[in-house]
This record gives sequence, C-alpha cells and structure tokens, in this order.
Amino acid sequence: MGGGIASIWEQWNIQILVILSFALQVILLSCAGIRRREASALLTIPLWLAYLMADYTAIYALGHMSISISKSEHPHQMVPFWAPFLLLHLGGPDTITAYAFQDNQLWLRHLLTLTAQVLGAAYVMYLFLTDGKKPVGTLIAAAALMFVTGCIKYGERTWALKCGGIDSIVSSLPDGIPSAASGRGPYHGRKGEKRLDSEEVLLGAHYMLNVCKGLVADGPVMQTSEYEAVRQGIQLNGNKYLFELAAMELSLLYDIMYTKAAVIHTWHGFFIRMVSPLSAVAAFVLFQLSSKHGYNRADVVVSYVLLAGAMALELTSSLGAAGSSWACASYHARGWDRVYSTVMYLRRKLKAGASRNACLDKLGQYNLLDLCTDPNKDSHVRGKIAKKIGLGDRWQKAHYSSTAPITDGIKDLVLREIRKRKIDDLRNARGSWILKEKQMFEDLTRITDDTELDRSIMVWHIATDLYLSMCPESDKETQDDIRVLSNHMLFLMVVHPYLLPGVIRSSRYKENLKFYDMVWWTNLKSTKEGTKKLSRSEIVKKIAEWQLPANWRPMYTYGIGEEAADDVDDRPVYADGCWLAGMLLGNR
Repeated sequence: MGGGIASIWEQWNIQILVILSFALQVILLSCAGIRRREASALLTIPLWLAYLMADYTAIYALGHMSISISKSEHPHQMVPFWAPFLLLHLGGPDTITAYAFQDNQLWLRHLLTLTAQVLGAAYVMYLFLTDGKKPVGTLIAAAALMFVTGCIKYGERTWALKCGGIDSIVSSLPDGIPSAASGRGPYHGRKGEKRLDSEEVLLGAHYMLNVCKGLVADGPVMQTSEYEAVRQGIQLNGNKYLFELAAMELSLLYDIMYTKAAVIHTWHGFFIRMVSPLSAVAAFVLFQLSSKHGYNRADVVVSYVLLAGAMALELTSSLGAAGSSWACASYHARGWDRVYSTVMYLRRKLKAGASRNACLDKLGQYNLLDLCTDPNKDSHVRGKIAKKIGLGDRWQKAHYSSTAPITDGIKDLVLREIRKRKIDDLRNARGSWILKEKQMFEDLTRITDDTELDRSIMVWHIATDLYLSMCPESDKETQDDIRVLSNHMLFLMVVHPYLLPGVIRSSRYKENLKFYDMVWWTNLKSTKEGTKKLSRSEIVKKIAEWQLPANWRPMYTYGIGEEAADDVDDRPVYADGCWLAGMLLGNR
C-alpha cells in the first residue's frame, strides 16, 4: 500500500497540490468571518491551519514545478500553465490577509517572497514556452493573462498587509482636513423620525472612521461636523447609539487590519476588481478555443477546475467589494443616490450589517491578583510544557484571559461619566477627574498627566482592586462594572499592547507580578490549601489589609506614608497603586 501511495504521489503530486491550493482558497473565503467573533477552537484552529497551509502549499507547488518540469520527458505538458494560478492563490481572498496582527508587521518578508515566487512562476512559464511540444498561441495568451493578474493580486495582498499596520493607519489620517470633507453627513437627506437601523449606523461609522484612527494614534477626538453627526444619531437612537457606533467602528478597524479593505476601496483597487474577473473569463475562453490534442485528459480537467475556480473567486471578490459597506459609504459621499439606495436595499434584505454589532458585546479580562494568587498556577500540565519550550508567557496570557459581557450597567456607567465631562477631557484624562473631585490631583499628577500610559494603567488597576475590596458592598453591581473595565484595560496592556498608543513595556507588568506573588506566598505565608478555601474577594481583601492597614491610611492621605518616597522616578508601580488606594480610602 505504501508503494502504491508513493507511486500515485510521484505521478500526480503537482495536480494534488494545485487542487489543494484552490480548495484552501475556498475555505478561507467562506470561513474568514469566524475571526470576527469569539469562536471555539474547533473552528479557529482549522481556519488558522488553512491560512498557513494556503501560502505554504502554493509556494511549495511552484518550487516543485520549476524542478520537475526541467526534467526531460515530463508526462504532464500542461502543468506549467498552472503556475499563474498559484500566484493568484498567493494573493488570497479579500476577506482575510492577516490572521494575527503581527502578520501585518511582516509585510516586507511577504514582499521578498512575492519577488521570489514571481520569478519562479516566470521561470516555469519560460520552460512552458521553450518546451519541445510548442503550446498554441491561445494557450500562451491565457497563461499570460493569469500571470499578470496573479502578480497584481499578490502585490495587492502585500500592500494590504503594509496598510494594516498601526503606522500606516496613523499616516493615512488627513492633515487638518475634516473626515467629512464632502460636506455630506451620514444621515443627509434622511426622512422621518424612525430609528436608525444597523446599515445606517454602519454608514455613520464610516463617516467617523478618521476619529477611530485618530484614537489609535492618540490624536484629536473629533471635528465639529462629526460631533454633529453623533448628536443626530443620539437623537434618533438614544444614548445607546454610542455603543452601536463603537461596535461598527471596531468592525471597520478589523477590516483595515485583517482584510484588504484598505486597498480594495481605492481607485486602483476598483480597477483590479474590474479587470481580474474579466481576465479570468478571457483566459477561460482562450483555453476553450485552444487545442487540447496531445495533453493528458486529467490535466485538462484540472485546468478547467482552476479556470472556473478563478472566475468564481474573482467574481465573488468583485461583487463583494461592490456591495460592501465601504462601497456604500463611497456611493453616499459622492452623491450616487440611486446606486446607494439599491445597494442599501440589498444589504438590508441580506442583513449584512447586523453581524458587525457582535464586535462589542464582550470585553477581554485579565487580572493581576487572580494570577498571583492562583494555587494551581504551577500545576497545569500544559503550562509546564509551554514553559519548557519557552512559551510560558504566551500560555499564561491565554490561560488567564477571559471575557465578560458588556451589561447595561456598564453602558450606563460609561455614559453617565461621559456626560459629566467636557469633550476635550475625554482623550487623556487617566483618572484625573476623580482625583480632582477628591482634591488629590496635585499630589498624584505623576500617575495621570506626567507618566506613561502603561504605568497609569498598572497603577489604576492595582488601586481599583485594593480600593473595591475595602469598600462596603452596598452597590455591588456598580463595583463589578468598575472591576470589569479595570480588568479590560490590563487585558489590552498585557495581551494586545499594540492596540494602545505609545510604548507599552512588559517589564511594568512583570515587576508587579513578581511583587504580588511574593506578597501572597511569602509575606502573607499563604498555602495552596488555605488559598483554595478563600473566595476571590477574601483574597484581595487580605492583601489590601496587609498593604493598607487602618492606622496607616491617614499617612497615605497626607502623603507621608512609607511608600511616599521622594524619588518618584524610581517608585515602583505597586507603591503608587497602594498609595492611591490608601488616599482614596482616606478621602472616602
């Protein structure tokens, strides 16, 4: 049996590889939406494998082609015709360019691979032309059309990876030009007082996209025209419109980072979407007109599969781009009302925009004290294996991360606080509001305005946990909502630091992790058995009572406690966090 499989592979390996490459493209096109929502490992792992295998399969097939075709008396004369299709496959579907954000940072590596693979495909086609059995002109023309289309699509994917990086997103912001440059608001010409549906909110998100990009860059909040659009949306949908809008904004940011959206909806992207399906159709017609005499029948069938697949993939790509919310926003901005109305009608029928709301139904959670005080943290088998192979930190982040639903209480809490503040204060407050209310801002300027963002997050995370543990549970629901928001900020800092502006250093987190690990297991002499008997609130309260004894709180309040060192630059983050919690308790 082994010999039979080896014989089949030796004779049909290239055919198997090109069909596999096409099948992987179909899987990626149809399943890429899984990445937009939380899904089980049974779905995400196959998609991840398909993403990796799609590139490796096409690259391996091209390399294997160039070697095997150079051998004399090759039985499959049509094999070189398939090389351009592998370039097309390397271009990938529009719905997924990067699986992880780090893929965007490797765009230069993809550019080098692009150069190598284009040269490899060109060499295969050269062997095709110089083969003893001369191909007819129509077959050469079909191959040339697909070669050019494949090069363009592969180059477009590489450019999309570059545009998905944070630096490119920031550089795409206009200099001093309002994002509503056309003067046509998202709800311009809207009649009636009906509530905005998901498609209209999505249109508003497109209108506000530069605001979202600006927040990534830690830039200005919004222009007057954009503020007016938000006000109009709130009038129609109520205060919860802000959360609907934020969900749509996040979904658009996802499009930029993980799909070809940043390059599709440009003039050259529009041109590619027009030309690529026409090239595939033309190649199919030319192949149909060419003589198949002398070619292996199975090879002809494979060629038809590749040509029909290319037509289907490119047509799907073009129709998807033309009917996307990005195109819809462009139609609206340019005043193409008839096209806009038609596309919006079809999108509403298909409920295309409804799924984007799922981007903001949960918040990632990561808690420092939960990790430090976990009695089983050193007994996880997978954790031990990950540590042995140098992936301990990665496993730790994945294992101790979780999600919490965004409740109405969280929404009301955020909206209530926003209404209290001025627009200019929303961008860079970092806790200064509550400190000013408590008349503590002058003493703690260093953890708000005069410090880095990562330090500020760490300080407030520690202080929030300690402070809430010492507060009476008269309003437990609000306390839980505050804790969820605090845990989410640490989740971003530890698990997804690239989503935060500025430099985020892992050393701040690791230093505090070591300190509280020492506090619980060494200073408090806790045992695994004793820890298992305590609830989470009891554990944090025990730490707080050790760090913030009642007779010390007035010292924290007046800034003369043991932690109030004069050397502010060398002050550890946990010291500031404890001092802040103590001052808040003293001013309660």
